[in-house]
Amino acid sequence: MTTRQRVLLVALLSTAAIVYALPVGRRPIGVADEARQALLAEDTLRHGLRLPARVRDEPELDKPPLFFWSVALVAVPAGHVSERNASIPSIVAALATLLGVFFLGRQLSGAHTGFLALAVLATSPGFFLRSHEVRPDMMLTAWLTWALVFLLLGLRSLPPRFGHLAGFYLCVAGALWTKGLVCLMVIPAGVAALAVSVGVRKLPLFRPVTGLALVALTALPWVVPYSRTPGREGSESVSVWHASMVYLDHFQHHPSPPFVDGLVEFLPWTLWLVPAVVWWRLTPDRQAYRPVLAWTAAFLFLLGLSLYQRSHYFLPVYPLFALFVAASVTTAASRARSLLWIHTTILVVMIAAALALGGWLLLTPRISMPTFVSARSREAAGLAGLALAGTVSALWSLRGHRSPSRAVSWIAATLALVLLLGSGIYSAGLASIYSIQAFADGVRGSLERDGLITAYPDGNLVFDFYLDRPIVEVTDRAVVACRLESQSAGELLLQVNDWASLRRSAHPSWCSMGSVALGSRSYVLLGRCR
Repeated sequence: MTTRQRVLLVALLSTAAIVYALPVGRRPIGVADEARQALLAEDTLRHGLRLPARVRDEPELDKPPLFFWSVALVAVPAGHVSERNASIPSIVAALATLLGVFFLGRQLSGAHTGFLALAVLATSPGFFLRSHEVRPDMMLTAWLTWALVFLLLGLRSLPPRFGHLAGFYLCVAGALWTKGLVCLMVIPAGVAALAVSVGVRKLPLFRPVTGLALVALTALPWVVPYSRTPGREGSESVSVWHASMVYLDHFQHHPSPPFVDGLVEFLPWTLWLVPAVVWWRLTPDRQAYRPVLAWTAAFLFLLGLSLYQRSHYFLPVYPLFALFVAASVTTAASRARSLLWIHTTILVVMIAAALALGGWLLLTPRISMPTFVSARSREAAGLAGLALAGTVSALWSLRGHRSPSRAVSWIAATLALVLLLGSGIYSAGLASIYSIQAFADGVRGSLERDGLITAYPDGNLVFDFYLDRPIVEVTDRAVVACRLESQSAGELLLQVNDWASLRRSAHPSWCSMGSVALGSRSYVLLGRCR
């Protein structure tokens, strides 16, 4: 790499770090999956590296410890896990993924492709949304991206060097420590990449038996304690049978529509997958990308088999899509007349969509959108106007220079500005939908010291995290009704609808201490009237 390229790479990664870090501390932890990881990290801070870690005094066996250990490590200076430090490991993993996709692009088509792949991935809304979630998925994506980097390096230098093999199996081990058996997708993906590039007969050169055996041995420090814990049969991380049933049990449940949410969150770059397909057909020499395509196809096939099609499961595929989008606009075939017409059509459609969205926003006093929720219409319309200006500039550049890469660069720069300016709207919108922080600040001083809170019919783990105490769930409505009929003692957490139906028979000493909205559900905390 030249000095100029190094400076540009550092500048792009630094910009991404700033944009991704803006919601930190302002974006609430509003869902139970994120709260669980934060609580596991808090348990690690208080009790050390005990395995399995516990939530509500119950062993947690569904996920390996690497991610929540990382959260605990980042939280050591503060002494506790908070909104400000819990998402830092995900941000670091996102930057590592961006660096990995740059190396993939540079390795296959040169630095120009690498930089554009980094820009496309960094500005995809789904990648931005996941970059500060307290989930292990971004860390898994980083491990899998770098596993592909080392695999391609090994394919280029047959027999593969020791460093390439060590790097590949280290990444597989990291993925195993991050999310468990799901990392086994690497095996068919790697075999597929090998088959289309050098042939399956070359598989022994990659020492699969030795490598995977060493990967399995590295997992023993957490697999053994997990396996010796009662209830391990229901663990997705150590029970292959249970994990397979959750993954493939289409007989008892209807699967979700495959890929829909994941493709929506990759917009607008999803539109550029169309010219990427055309580019593939027009490119005479595509040997370098064949293993990447096989790797991608294997992941898509395995994800399509999954019973649950959650959008964050699609995250490991985003770097691969970004790579193909970048390659389709930077190589020689990108200037074909058919591709130029496709790019023009995409930009015209985006301009029309931005105009329609901007007009609708100006006529709507308040909006509710998945990404920038509950934004003021003028603020959202301003972002739509910025997107419109960037798309028009991209179309002008495409018509003037006949360079799809310049047009894509304009779109990426525009999206970066939209994410930068819109992160505050995004954070404020989530805080209004998940108003748990304000609720916790309001009731914390009135809670009994070290007292337990009883919840009916369920208590979201978010309450455990923000109120810093375990919630005891009661599923019998009669028990709760009987307790409400008696004089108040302790605190009760009910859904608002349940409190409305039980309030008539409740003892007058029960009063609301505060209420809170968590997405579509509303809760009320009851205690002694003061």
